[in-house]
Amino acid sequence: MKKILSIVLVLAMIFAMAATTFASAEEAKNPVAGKKVAYIMQLTSATIFQMWKDSCADLCKALDVDFDYFFCDNSQTTWEDRIAACAAAGYDGILVSHGNQDGSYVFLKGITEQYPDLKIVCFDTQFYTDGEYQKLPGVTQLFQQDKSLVTVLLDAMVDKFGEGVRLVKVWRGPNYNSPFDRRQVGWAEYEDAGKIVTVGEVQPLQDTVDSSNSVFAAYLQGLNREDVDGVVVYYDCYGQGVYNAIVENPDFSGADNALPMMSVDIDQVDVTNMQTRPDIWAAAGTTDWTLNGEIAMRLLLLEIAGEYDKIYDPASDKSGVDVVEIPGTAILATAVKDDSTVENLGEIAGETYGNLSYLSVTDWMPADLIH
Repeated sequence: MKKILSIVLVLAMIFAMAATTFASAEEAKNPVAGKKVAYIMQLTSATIFQMWKDSCADLCKALDVDFDYFFCDNSQTTWEDRIAACAAAGYDGILVSHGNQDGSYVFLKGITEQYPDLKIVCFDTQFYTDGEYQKLPGVTQLFQQDKSLVTVLLDAMVDKFGEGVRLVKVWRGPNYNSPFDRRQVGWAEYEDAGKIVTVGEVQPLQDTVDSSNSVFAAYLQGLNREDVDGVVVYYDCYGQGVYNAIVENPDFSGADNALPMMSVDIDQVDVTNMQTRPDIWAAAGTTDWTLNGEIAMRLLLLEIAGEYDKIYDPASDKSGVDVVEIPGTAILATAVKDDSTVENLGEIAGETYGNLSYLSVTDWMPADLIH
């Protein structure tokens, strides 16, 4: 009897040890379970930012992470206040987006010093002060690969018109913001290589559709249609104004003389315009905003887990980096369907759109976790 009892006790100990080992293994598989994070966007909510937010929420739900989000209605002050409040409230990590170039570095540096355990990932937020770009140790910066957002459009123009295609560029000029400056790098490379010729440059006075519309409409009054092949716009908000100006001018919008334009970024208005007048709004350079949100949240969760070596940059194909860029894709109007929306562009886009190989992965967060 004693022998049987001893065997039972030994087996119980073995099962208990196995259960403990299994529990430890399960915990190791998901080191972020129970953590709390937030997405804090400086801009007003828009469809593409909701797509971003939703994918963040899906990933967090799959990993048992508490997720909050905040839109700040284009207010840097509100953005900073929200970041400070989340830091003070004990969040484990924050994903912050679109901070102004002037002041974001100094503010976030202060936050990292006051809350050294807080993990931060920044999207489209440059660290700039004293005339130089800076780094914040432990903070990952995420960007769209802005250069490629322009070059995929220039490639489409070259494909249509050949090398030496004559283009008008619409932006706000150098040193206005870092995404535009990075987009200009692609333009300059193609211009220097003789692939494109710049025949004009238009700068809206404000970041509004109305401003770009009025400025470009005035520009068209002095432009001969025979002197230009197309227009490339660095921001789709300006693109909507440019599109309206072209449509409203019969010298540039007729069936036999339509001036094609392409823009960076995308929303539903752009998709509708491509469906309505594909001969005018010919393409958009963008990334998959659903995937973008997942990419960003994966970076933050890897920081929280201390797995910085797993942070992957698809643009350079390197891991363990502190800057990540997402390659761009051209959405061609000729591919847009009647039922296309900004949410289902993956059905018509190329392989660089929604590419799961862009994701940072680890054993507890595989690429197909929410796919």
